[in-house]
Amino acid sequence: MRLVEVAGDARNIGQQTGEALRDEIHQMLDVWKIAERHTNWEQTWPAIRASLERHLPEVHAEMQGTAEGADVATELILKLNVPTYNFRNTLDLQECTNIAFASGPDGPIWGKNNDGGPPGEQAPPCARLITRDDGIPQLNFTFCGMVGTLDMMNAEGLAVGHSSVGTVFGQSDRYPPIRLWGYEAMFHCANVAEYVRFMASMPLRGKGYSSVAVDAGGVACSLEQPCPLTAVRMPEGDGNYINCSNYYQLPELSQADARPPDGKLNAIARAELLDDTFLDRGNRSLQDMKDILSYHGDPGVCRHGAHDVSYTEYSMIGLCESRKALFLHGYPCEQHYTEVQL
Repeated sequence: MRLVEVAGDARNIGQQTGEALRDEIHQMLDVWKIAERHTNWEQTWPAIRASLERHLPEVHAEMQGTAEGADVATELILKLNVPTYNFRNTLDLQECTNIAFASGPDGPIWGKNNDGGPPGEQAPPCARLITRDDGIPQLNFTFCGMVGTLDMMNAEGLAVGHSSVGTVFGQSDRYPPIRLWGYEAMFHCANVAEYVRFMASMPLRGKGYSSVAVDAGGVACSLEQPCPLTAVRMPEGDGNYINCSNYYQLPELSQADARPPDGKLNAIARAELLDDTFLDRGNRSLQDMKDILSYHGDPGVCRHGAHDVSYTEYSMIGLCESRKALFLHGYPCEQHYTEVQL
């Protein structure tokens, strides 16, 4: 998993990213067959472009720079970052597990396994350490060529991780894309409260996500976002632990993902496993987080196909108080984490 350090204005950050990850970006475009997607691109792009230019001009400039640096058509990078898939049924094998501890011997911690298809069919991931001229430095975990996927930590100690869900609600190309909006938020938000306000400040476009957010001050929550709506779920009990997987846990949003009950059984089982098995176990340390992310069972958190359905592609941990992030490519039960200081 490549770690790329980039700095400067948005356009230069994109150019540096594109140059550093040129081969991987070409592979990404091929694996996801981006050139064959977006059959209605000509009809939707004018409204999407107007939204980006109005709400996310720096992100728009970065995508253009990425295309230049990677020597690919700008349209392909835009299509990769602003998908027009069917928002009602987009999960496939992209199921992930997020956990946050609000306190413990190592301070507040976020942990996530990003899960997808089998080895050999996976898109190339990367970690980008980004210092943009006008924002808080951030470490962003994504796939090569994509600006962001809502997995990130910044130098103020704010960490966010997402799980894909879905939405029954209508979409507008005039709404900012949720993943790009969340990426921009991390340049401006120092804590969970600021991040929630940023994410809820306008209707967003996307397939719908559940995410966790935790900050250096020990505040944690889950954002449940069946686009264009945003709702906040707070931790239960002592307020020290929260998780999210690939379904909405708020009762009011239980039908907002458009899937039948049997379509989210594994997601529900993983969340219940975390609640039942780990909520009162250990002292919520870094080692506890590593143990959870390496857990095998039925269901598993470190996932190897078969009854696990998905395969763990890479794993991330954010230590909010010390502003350190750990990541690895592959299974956390087999690999060692690389550490990065923000």
